[in-house]
Amino acid sequence: MSDATTTIPHHKQQTHAVAHPQRWATLILVAFVMLAFAYSLITPPFETPDEVYHYAFARHLSQGNWLPVQSAEASGPWEHEGSQPPLYYMLSGWLTSWIDQSDFAALAVRNLRANIGDPQFPGNKNFMLYSGAARPLTGSNLALHLGRWFSVALGACTLWLIYLTARLAFARSQQAALLAMALAAGVPQFAFISGAFTNDTLIIMLSAATVFHLARLVAKENTSPIRLWEWIVLGMLLGLAALSKLQGLGLALLAGGVVLFIGWRRRSWRLPIVAFVACALPALTIAGWWYMRNFLLYGDWTGTSALFTLSGERAEPLDLASWWLEFRGVRYSFWGLFGWFNILMPDWVYWLLDVAMLLGLSGALLALLRVGRRADD
Repeated sequence: MSDATTTIPHHKQQTHAVAHPQRWATLILVAFVMLAFAYSLITPPFETPDEVYHYAFARHLSQGNWLPVQSAEASGPWEHEGSQPPLYYMLSGWLTSWIDQSDFAALAVRNLRANIGDPQFPGNKNFMLYSGAARPLTGSNLALHLGRWFSVALGACTLWLIYLTARLAFARSQQAALLAMALAAGVPQFAFISGAFTNDTLIIMLSAATVFHLARLVAKENTSPIRLWEWIVLGMLLGLAALSKLQGLGLALLAGGVVLFIGWRRRSWRLPIVAFVACALPALTIAGWWYMRNFLLYGDWTGTSALFTLSGERAEPLDLASWWLEFRGVRYSFWGLFGWFNILMPDWVYWLLDVAMLLGLSGALLALLRVGRRADD
């Protein structure tokens, strides 16, 4: 048999190499959506961290009310979450505005004997009194689940953006991009939070979108111009992130560093100026009004003074023992800590995930060393 009949044409090999990872990426995405959707159905109402307060804020807006004014004397059912940037609550409130949610008080009955905040204490784990009762998808429970499913969609978008960013970072290895996507999808806490009514899902998605957009700009050839609309899109993403959660402000620092790097690489002092103006205008238009409102109401741009008034501040300085306890809590909640931070996975799961993280960091360090050696050569 001749070589012409046994060899796959080069263009077909390339097509197969591109199509196959896409199918795997779709399968990973579908599996994640199914898992997050299962979490949204299995988890009883308001049994994820601060979910009852997130929901109450969105419900307040869905009834046609404006943003609450926070104070220690007058706090609504949203409590400290009423100090959060409002984008998630506006969107989820609009999504559920057609539902009669007058049964909220009957659904959200606190369990005063619940053990919250110490997952290693074998106490009562239910934050709500009637968490074991079967609930039809009507009224407030339906609105809650619509918000949860909105979060599932945001989680799926985050996962796809991670895959697209990884394809840019690992242009020579589509398998590495799939692995990055699978690792993110495999973090239990990510699927759990993606099935909850929380603004975390929106800021995570917008952060992933911002990182992907910045990666696209960095990946451009120096001879390829960066269009004005690309800077405007970056400014819109920064504005949306700043209107989703205060942590979204940190993306502006990341974006500024990337812009300076691109300007240095292209030997252009005009580029950072154009980028700053083009980004600042949409960002301030989208989010600036909320920060100005905070300043006029509370005397500070972020509104954290009102937040600290409601949630309190640390009474004692953070010593080494307290730091270790805080670190342990962060470790648990990063990998998987369910309920109201009080339902742990088996210990061996955390250790296995720690090992996977250390292996990943070691591989990243080795890759950086190889890149440095090639640059020297």
